Parts: sequence; structure tokens; C-alpha cells
Amino acid sequence: MRPSAVVMGKHFGNLGKMYGEHRFALAPNEQKAYKGFFDQAIVKTFKTYVWDQWYYYIPQTIGAYLLYDWAKKTNHAANRKNPADFANDQ
Repeated sequence: MRPSAVVMGKHFGNLGKMYGEHRFALAPNEQKAYKGFFDQAIVKTFKTYVWDQWYYYIPQTIGAYLLYDWAKKTNHAANRKNPADFANDQ
């Protein structure tokens, strides 16, 4: 029976070896956290959701505005006083 790696006294990180794997990393002070934030993230978001998909929200926005405008005008007309009702008042 083969003894396990834990019984042989190896730590968890040293249980096996991987060959051909290379890892590269930058120090935290060498990284630029907001590199390309304004010229890539905001422009890409605008292009993806506003410019390329306008047909999803423009018709609904126009319809919602027309409904809002109609409701506001109808409410104003319904709540307006009729001058003929007050013609005989003194």
C-alpha cells in the first residue's frame, strides 16, 4: 500500500508538482486600476446599449411619452371649471 502525501509530511501546497506551467503577475503598485475606464468602458456601454439597441427602447419611450401627454391633457380638461355653470352668479 502506498503512503499518502499527508502521511509523508508534505504540506497541502506541496502535494504535487506541475511542469510547464508559468505564472506571471504584476505588483499592486504597478497596476493601473482605472486604465481605459473612460475611453473603453463608458464608450462600450454607450455603444452596446444606446447606439446598437435603440429599437428596443425608442418606440417604448415615444409611446410612454404620448400616453403621458394624453393623460395630462385629459386630466386638465376634466378638472377645468365650466364657465357656463357660473354665468348667473353675482
